[in-house]
Amino acid sequence: MIKTGTKKSLFYVHLAVFGYITFFSVYSILRHYVYLTSGYDLGIFIQSLWTTAHNQGLLFNTGEWQDLGVYSHFGTHNQPILLLLVPLYKLFPYAETLLIIQTSALGLAAYPLFKFAYLVTNDEKKATFVALLYLMNPAVHGINRFDFHPVSLAVPFIFLTAYYLEKHKYFRALLSALVILTVKEDAGLALISLGLVYIFGDCTVRDLLNIRNWTKILKTKKMSTVLISIGILWILISMFVVVPMFNPMGYPYFSDNKLGEVYYSHININGKLVLGYILVILMSLGFLPLLKPRLFLATLPLWLENILSSNDYQVMIGYQYPYMLIPLLFILIVYGLKDLEAITIKVAYRDFTNTYSVTLKKILVIPFLTMLLFSPAFHVVDTDYVSGYRISQLLYMWRVGNSYFGVIDEIVEYLQQSQCPISTHNELFPHLANRLDTYYIVTPFNSTYIDNKTIILIESTRPSYTKDITYLKKSEYDNLIIVNASKIILECYSMYPYPSEAGRECIHEKLREKITECERRSEDG
Repeated sequence: MIKTGTKKSLFYVHLAVFGYITFFSVYSILRHYVYLTSGYDLGIFIQSLWTTAHNQGLLFNTGEWQDLGVYSHFGTHNQPILLLLVPLYKLFPYAETLLIIQTSALGLAAYPLFKFAYLVTNDEKKATFVALLYLMNPAVHGINRFDFHPVSLAVPFIFLTAYYLEKHKYFRALLSALVILTVKEDAGLALISLGLVYIFGDCTVRDLLNIRNWTKILKTKKMSTVLISIGILWILISMFVVVPMFNPMGYPYFSDNKLGEVYYSHININGKLVLGYILVILMSLGFLPLLKPRLFLATLPLWLENILSSNDYQVMIGYQYPYMLIPLLFILIVYGLKDLEAITIKVAYRDFTNTYSVTLKKILVIPFLTMLLFSPAFHVVDTDYVSGYRISQLLYMWRVGNSYFGVIDEIVEYLQQSQCPISTHNELFPHLANRLDTYYIVTPFNSTYIDNKTIILIESTRPSYTKDITYLKKSEYDNLIIVNASKIILECYSMYPYPSEAGRECIHEKLREKITECERRSEDG
């Protein structure tokens, strides 16, 4: 039975979860509508799901084909959870489907976290505090911000695994842990860190430093040993068996290729970003993970995965990379709050001595201010530590450019129905990803697809336009089938008022000419 008081607390959690899902669904979809989502990564997942649903390949997408020469997303990442999304995407083949799934998974994760916190602390106020702290976390908002990634689906299951472990329901915990693994090859690190949490929690530092004790520790902590073993096994099988089955060059992030160059081919630590990243993460959690220093050490593999990357985005707020770190830190917070009512701070200076009691309500002020400063959706100041447009900027773009984006939508939809291959900008790619023959003019990793039998769709207001047009002009530019959306809109609506049927027909006529030329060249071989 749920206590009456707990029901009241759950009401606040319900309200906060509903607000989160509503707000970030609007935020994510609005970002897509103003053409700020990208082929890497939303477009990759849309095209992978579409090609699989229509028997055009197993998670095939042209971005990874251009960059790595692979014919399946499994040649880049081991993410079998995508196969579970195929039937749903076949029914609802829209970018919005994936964006809402991601937002819902992150928002609903507050429930297993609440249940876990209530189970451990037996205090509904603490459980509510932790759930609200999670929903206002800027790193969670960052995972939500950047397109769609299957890794976001792991977050509720990390909390659920901890909940079942605490209840000693080990079979259910194991099933939940297996779901975590399906999101990506590196998800094994979450199980390794989770296993270490329970080992470090029951052992002294002296025990841990004595190597001879580890055999006894691992035998005693059987479930922790199982989690760590499964985590390591999953990583090894993914990197050395599954991915190489689809990629003859082996695991791409440790190989000599374009992805390897950007990520782990060399270590190039940006000290300023790393220190800022660590500080922002801890501030957003009210520094509460530090209440259990030994347990904090268990999260070291998750910190290092991001810090040791040569990609600066992995130590910035606004991306999917901390999808394991943040849930594990919240698990630490719950254990830290178990017997804590307030943090006592003693200040002594000469003859002056005073003791201050810092309650959870007071602690909440720091995370709230951190959210306002560093959440991609709100950040009131621009800093190097946050990436993304805030909600006010997106609303302004939509209000000012709504009519223009509507015409771009129409051009995209018209071209999507053609049989012609299309190469386009990274930001336009997701809107054309529900087809086999959509390519990038230039991928973010600088692979090009420029062909005189392919329609090249460009739009001058997109961030990647300058880079793409530079590559285009290096090729036989005058012999390419260029659809300059901005130019077509300007020409047609300078002759005919907007909106008008004559203006729309003018645009369609210009597009038909390009499609006819594409078809003629294809027939000529």
